[in-house]
Amino acid sequence: MSTVGTASRFTWALGLMPLTPDHRVLEVGCGHGLALGLVAARLGAGWVLGIDRSAKMMAQAARRNADAVRAGHVLLRTGTLASVDLGPEPFDLAFAINVSLFAGDAHVELTRLRERLRAGASLFLFHEAPVAGHAERFGSAAARNLEAHGFKVRRLKGSPLRAAVVGTVP
Repeated sequence: MSTVGTASRFTWALGLMPLTPDHRVLEVGCGHGLALGLVAARLGAGWVLGIDRSAKMMAQAARRNADAVRAGHVLLRTGTLASVDLGPEPFDLAFAINVSLFAGDAHVELTRLRERLRAGASLFLFHEAPVAGHAERFGSAAARNLEAHGFKVRRLKGSPLRAAVVGTVP
Protein backbone atom coordinates (compact mmCIF):
# COMPACT_ATOMS: atom_id res chain seq x y z
CA MET A 1 0.00 0.00 0.00
CA SER A 2 1.37 3.39 -0.95
CA THR A 3 1.56 6.09 1.69
CA VAL A 4 2.25 8.86 -0.82
CA GLY A 5 0.16 11.85 0.21
CA THR A 6 -0.61 10.37 3.62
CA ALA A 7 -2.10 13.02 5.87
CA SER A 8 0.46 14.03 8.46
CA ARG A 9 -1.97 13.20 11.29
CA PHE A 10 -1.75 9.50 10.38
CA THR A 11 2.05 9.54 10.29
CA TRP A 12 2.09 11.41 13.62
CA ALA A 13 -0.36 9.01 15.29
CA LEU A 14 1.27 5.81 14.03
CA GLY A 15 4.65 7.08 15.15
CA LEU A 16 3.42 7.27 18.74
CA MET A 17 1.98 3.76 18.97
CA PRO A 18 4.28 0.91 20.10
CA LEU A 19 3.11 -1.74 17.65
CA THR A 20 4.73 -5.17 17.53
CA PRO A 21 4.37 -7.72 14.73
CA ASP A 22 2.04 -10.00 16.72
CA HIS A 23 -0.36 -7.36 18.04
CA ARG A 24 -4.12 -7.64 17.79
CA VAL A 25 -5.22 -4.05 17.13
CA LEU A 26 -8.59 -2.29 17.04
CA GLU A 27 -9.21 0.96 15.18
CA VAL A 28 -12.42 2.72 16.19
CA GLY A 29 -13.84 4.90 13.41
CA CYS A 30 -11.52 3.64 10.67
CA GLY A 31 -13.21 5.64 7.92
CA HIS A 32 -11.66 5.02 4.50
CA GLY A 33 -9.01 2.71 5.97
CA LEU A 34 -5.76 4.60 5.49
CA ALA A 35 -4.54 4.01 9.06
CA LEU A 36 -5.60 0.35 8.82
CA GLY A 37 -3.19 -0.19 5.96
CA LEU A 38 -0.38 1.62 7.75
CA VAL A 39 -0.88 -0.52 10.86
CA ALA A 40 -1.19 -3.76 8.86
CA ALA A 41 2.13 -2.99 7.13
CA ARG A 42 3.83 -3.06 10.56
CA LEU A 43 2.30 -6.38 11.62
CA GLY A 44 3.57 -9.87 10.94
CA ALA A 45 1.35 -12.54 12.47
CA GLY A 46 -0.93 -9.89 13.98
CA TRP A 47 -4.02 -8.22 12.58
CA VAL A 48 -6.02 -5.02 12.84
CA LEU A 49 -9.81 -4.82 13.10
CA GLY A 50 -11.34 -1.65 11.74
CA ILE A 51 -14.85 -0.63 12.70
CA ASP A 52 -16.93 2.24 11.38
CA ARG A 53 -20.64 2.92 11.37
CA SER A 54 -20.62 4.03 7.72
CA ALA A 55 -21.07 1.26 5.15
CA LYS A 56 -19.75 3.65 2.48
CA MET A 57 -16.50 4.22 4.42
CA MET A 58 -16.14 0.49 5.05
CA ALA A 59 -16.47 -0.23 1.33
CA GLN A 60 -13.65 2.26 0.67
CA ALA A 61 -11.54 0.67 3.44
CA ALA A 62 -12.10 -2.78 1.91
CA ARG A 63 -11.00 -1.58 -1.54
CA ARG A 64 -7.98 0.31 -0.18
CA ASN A 65 -6.79 -2.69 1.86
CA ALA A 66 -7.94 -5.56 -0.37
CA ASP A 67 -4.61 -7.44 -0.25
CA ALA A 68 -4.33 -7.15 3.55
CA VAL A 69 -7.97 -8.24 3.94
CA ARG A 70 -7.31 -11.33 1.79
CA ALA A 71 -4.18 -12.09 3.86
CA GLY A 72 -6.13 -11.81 7.13
CA HIS A 73 -4.16 -8.81 8.40
CA VAL A 74 -7.11 -6.39 8.10
CA LEU A 75 -10.58 -7.30 9.37
CA LEU A 76 -13.55 -4.99 8.83
CA ARG A 77 -16.89 -4.67 10.61
CA THR A 78 -19.63 -2.12 10.07
CA GLY A 79 -21.31 -0.81 13.20
CA THR A 80 -20.82 1.25 16.32
CA LEU A 81 -18.36 0.45 19.08
CA ALA A 82 -21.31 -0.07 21.41
CA SER A 83 -22.79 -2.85 19.31
CA VAL A 84 -20.42 -4.30 16.70
CA ASP A 85 -19.06 -7.84 17.05
CA LEU A 86 -15.44 -7.42 18.16
CA GLY A 87 -14.69 -11.15 18.02
CA PRO A 88 -13.40 -13.35 20.83
CA GLU A 89 -9.76 -12.21 21.11
CA PRO A 90 -8.69 -9.47 23.54
CA PHE A 91 -6.85 -6.55 21.95
CA ASP A 92 -3.23 -5.57 22.60
CA LEU A 93 -3.82 -1.98 21.45
CA ALA A 94 -6.75 0.15 20.32
CA PHE A 95 -6.78 3.58 18.77
CA ALA A 96 -9.01 6.26 17.30
CA ILE A 97 -8.09 9.28 15.20
CA ASN A 98 -10.46 12.26 15.24
CA VAL A 99 -13.31 10.38 16.92
CA SER A 100 -14.99 13.04 19.02
CA LEU A 101 -17.12 10.47 20.87
CA PHE A 102 -14.36 9.96 23.46
CA ALA A 103 -14.56 13.59 24.61
CA GLY A 104 -18.28 13.25 25.29
CA ASP A 105 -20.63 10.70 26.79
CA ALA A 106 -18.86 7.45 25.92
CA HIS A 107 -19.72 5.39 28.99
CA VAL A 108 -20.90 2.31 27.09
CA GLU A 109 -18.03 2.46 24.60
CA LEU A 110 -15.26 3.00 27.17
CA THR A 111 -16.67 0.28 29.42
CA ARG A 112 -16.63 -2.10 26.47
CA LEU A 113 -13.08 -1.15 25.49
CA ARG A 114 -11.87 -1.56 29.07
CA GLU A 115 -13.27 -5.10 29.05
CA ARG A 116 -11.86 -6.00 25.62
CA LEU A 117 -8.29 -4.74 26.11
CA ARG A 118 -5.93 -7.20 27.81
CA ALA A 119 -4.19 -6.15 31.03
CA GLY A 120 -1.40 -3.70 30.18
CA ALA A 121 -2.93 -2.82 26.80
CA SER A 122 -3.46 0.80 25.79
CA LEU A 123 -6.10 2.88 24.06
CA PHE A 124 -4.60 5.76 22.05
CA LEU A 125 -6.90 8.69 21.29
CA PHE A 126 -5.64 11.21 18.73
CA HIS A 127 -7.30 14.45 17.76
CA GLU A 128 -6.28 17.04 15.20
CA ALA A 129 -8.35 20.22 15.36
CA PRO A 130 -8.64 23.04 12.83
CA VAL A 131 -8.53 25.70 15.55
CA ALA A 132 -6.00 26.14 18.37
CA GLY A 133 -7.53 25.22 21.72
CA HIS A 134 -9.95 22.60 20.41
CA ALA A 135 -7.30 19.88 20.65
CA GLU A 136 -6.58 20.83 24.26
CA ARG A 137 -10.29 20.67 25.14
CA PHE A 138 -10.57 17.25 23.48
CA GLY A 139 -7.48 16.00 25.34
CA SER A 140 -8.72 17.20 28.72
CA ALA A 141 -12.20 15.74 28.27
CA ALA A 142 -10.90 12.43 26.90
CA ALA A 143 -8.41 12.11 29.78
CA ARG A 144 -11.20 12.67 32.34
CA ASN A 145 -13.39 10.07 30.62
CA LEU A 146 -10.60 7.48 30.52
CA GLU A 147 -9.76 8.03 34.20
CA ALA A 148 -13.43 7.68 35.13
CA HIS A 149 -13.41 4.25 33.45
CA GLY A 150 -10.38 2.91 35.29
CA PHE A 151 -7.66 3.60 32.75
CA LYS A 152 -4.26 4.88 33.85
CA VAL A 153 -3.95 8.04 31.74
CA ARG A 154 -1.06 9.95 30.27
CA ARG A 155 -0.97 12.72 27.71
CA LEU A 156 1.60 12.71 24.96
CA LYS A 157 3.21 15.84 23.61
CA GLY A 158 1.11 17.28 20.84
CA SER A 159 0.84 20.78 19.47
CA PRO A 160 -1.77 23.54 19.67
CA LEU A 161 -3.72 21.68 16.96
CA ARG A 162 -3.05 18.10 18.10
CA ALA A 163 -3.83 16.07 21.22
CA ALA A 164 -2.81 12.52 22.11
CA VAL A 165 -4.21 10.77 25.18
CA VAL A 166 -3.29 7.23 26.19
CA GLY A 167 -5.32 5.11 28.56
CA THR A 168 -3.69 1.92 29.81
CA VAL A 169 -5.52 -0.97 31.44
CA PRO A 170 -3.88 -1.69 34.81
